[in-house]
Amino acid sequence: MRTNKKMPGLLLCGLPLLLVGACSDSGAGDATAKSKSHEVCTDKVVTRQKPVKDENRVLGTVAGAVVGGVVGHEVGGKGTSQDVATGVGAVAGGYAGNRVQKSVQDNATEQTTERVCETVYD
Repeated sequence: MRTNKKMPGLLLCGLPLLLVGACSDSGAGDATAKSKSHEVCTDKVVTRQKPVKDENRVLGTVAGAVVGGVVGHEVGGKGTSQDVATGVGAVAGGYAGNRVQKSVQDNATEQTTERVCETVYD
Protein backbone atom coordinates (compact mmCIF):
# COMPACT_ATOMS: atom_id res chain seq x y z
CA MET A 1 0.00 0.00 0.00
CA ARG A 2 1.24 3.33 -0.91
CA THR A 3 1.05 6.22 1.62
CA ASN A 4 0.96 9.83 0.69
CA LYS A 5 3.57 11.77 2.65
CA LYS A 6 2.12 15.10 1.61
CA MET A 7 -1.33 14.50 3.17
CA PRO A 8 -0.45 15.44 6.79
CA GLY A 9 1.25 18.61 5.54
CA LEU A 10 -1.78 19.57 3.49
CA LEU A 11 -4.09 19.02 6.42
CA LEU A 12 -1.94 21.08 8.75
CA CYS A 13 -1.62 23.94 6.27
CA GLY A 14 -5.25 23.83 5.16
CA LEU A 15 -6.74 23.79 8.65
CA PRO A 16 -5.79 27.42 9.47
CA LEU A 17 -7.27 28.50 6.15
CA LEU A 18 -10.55 26.77 6.97
CA LEU A 19 -10.67 28.45 10.38
CA VAL A 20 -10.00 31.89 8.91
CA GLY A 21 -12.75 31.31 6.36
CA ALA A 22 -15.18 30.20 9.07
CA CYS A 23 -14.44 33.30 11.16
CA SER A 24 -14.98 35.69 8.29
CA ASP A 25 -18.21 33.97 7.26
CA SER A 26 -19.75 34.22 10.73
CA GLY A 27 -18.89 37.90 11.06
CA ALA A 28 -20.12 38.90 7.60
CA GLY A 29 -23.79 38.86 8.56
CA ASP A 30 -23.21 41.01 11.64
CA ALA A 31 -21.34 43.71 9.74
CA THR A 32 -24.14 44.24 7.24
CA ALA A 33 -26.89 44.13 9.87
CA LYS A 34 -25.44 47.10 11.74
CA SER A 35 -25.87 50.36 9.86
CA LYS A 36 -24.31 53.61 10.90
CA SER A 37 -26.41 56.65 11.56
CA HIS A 38 -25.61 60.30 11.94
CA GLU A 39 -27.54 63.47 12.52
CA VAL A 40 -27.94 66.06 9.77
CA CYS A 41 -28.98 69.55 10.84
CA THR A 42 -30.07 72.42 8.61
CA ASP A 43 -31.32 75.95 9.20
CA LYS A 44 -34.86 76.48 7.93
CA VAL A 45 -36.65 79.81 7.55
CA VAL A 46 -40.14 79.56 9.04
CA THR A 47 -42.90 82.11 8.40
CA ARG A 48 -45.61 82.42 11.04
CA GLN A 49 -48.49 84.78 11.65
CA LYS A 50 -47.70 87.40 14.26
CA PRO A 51 -49.69 87.15 17.48
CA VAL A 52 -52.69 89.49 17.51
CA LYS A 53 -52.58 92.12 20.26
CA ASP A 54 -56.05 93.62 19.71
CA GLU A 55 -58.33 90.65 19.00
CA ASN A 56 -61.52 92.75 19.02
CA ARG A 57 -59.96 95.36 16.70
CA VAL A 58 -61.08 98.20 18.98
CA LEU A 59 -58.43 100.62 17.75
CA GLY A 60 -59.42 100.22 14.08
CA THR A 61 -63.11 100.50 14.87
CA VAL A 62 -62.72 103.65 16.98
CA ALA A 63 -60.34 105.34 14.53
CA GLY A 64 -62.65 104.53 11.62
CA ALA A 65 -65.70 105.81 13.50
CA VAL A 66 -63.99 109.10 14.30
CA VAL A 67 -62.86 109.65 10.72
CA GLY A 68 -66.25 108.57 9.34
CA GLY A 69 -68.09 110.84 11.77
CA VAL A 70 -65.95 113.85 10.81
CA VAL A 71 -66.42 113.21 7.09
CA GLY A 72 -70.19 112.66 7.56
CA HIS A 73 -70.46 115.88 9.56
CA GLU A 74 -68.71 117.85 6.82
CA VAL A 75 -70.83 116.54 3.95
CA GLY A 76 -74.15 116.36 5.81
CA GLY A 77 -75.32 119.92 5.32
CA LYS A 78 -77.17 121.72 8.13
CA GLY A 79 -79.47 120.65 10.93
CA THR A 80 -80.94 117.17 11.19
CA SER A 81 -79.38 115.94 7.97
CA GLN A 82 -75.96 116.84 9.37
CA ASP A 83 -76.64 114.83 12.51
CA VAL A 84 -77.84 111.84 10.47
CA ALA A 85 -74.80 112.08 8.16
CA THR A 86 -72.49 112.24 11.17
CA GLY A 87 -74.08 109.10 12.66
CA VAL A 88 -74.08 107.18 9.39
CA GLY A 89 -70.48 108.26 8.72
CA ALA A 90 -69.41 107.11 12.19
CA VAL A 91 -71.06 103.68 11.78
CA ALA A 92 -69.69 103.17 8.27
CA GLY A 93 -66.24 104.41 9.29
CA GLY A 94 -66.23 102.15 12.35
CA TYR A 95 -67.06 99.12 10.20
CA ALA A 96 -64.44 100.06 7.61
CA GLY A 97 -61.78 100.62 10.28
CA ASN A 98 -62.56 97.23 11.83
CA ARG A 99 -62.20 95.47 8.44
CA VAL A 100 -58.95 97.30 7.63
CA GLN A 101 -57.42 96.32 10.97
CA LYS A 102 -58.54 92.70 10.45
CA SER A 103 -56.86 92.63 7.04
CA VAL A 104 -53.64 94.06 8.47
CA GLN A 105 -53.65 91.52 11.32
CA ASP A 106 -54.35 88.58 8.99
CA ASN A 107 -51.43 89.52 6.73
CA ALA A 108 -48.92 90.33 9.48
CA THR A 109 -46.21 87.65 9.51
CA GLU A 110 -42.77 87.20 10.99
CA GLN A 111 -39.90 85.04 9.86
CA THR A 112 -37.55 83.15 12.13
CA THR A 113 -34.72 80.72 11.50
CA GLU A 114 -35.02 77.34 13.20
CA ARG A 115 -32.51 74.50 13.41
CA VAL A 116 -34.07 71.26 12.12
CA CYS A 117 -32.22 67.98 12.75
CA GLU A 118 -32.94 64.46 11.51
CA THR A 119 -31.21 61.09 11.84
CA VAL A 120 -29.87 59.65 8.59
CA TYR A 121 -28.95 55.98 8.26
CA ASP A 122 -26.10 54.96 5.96
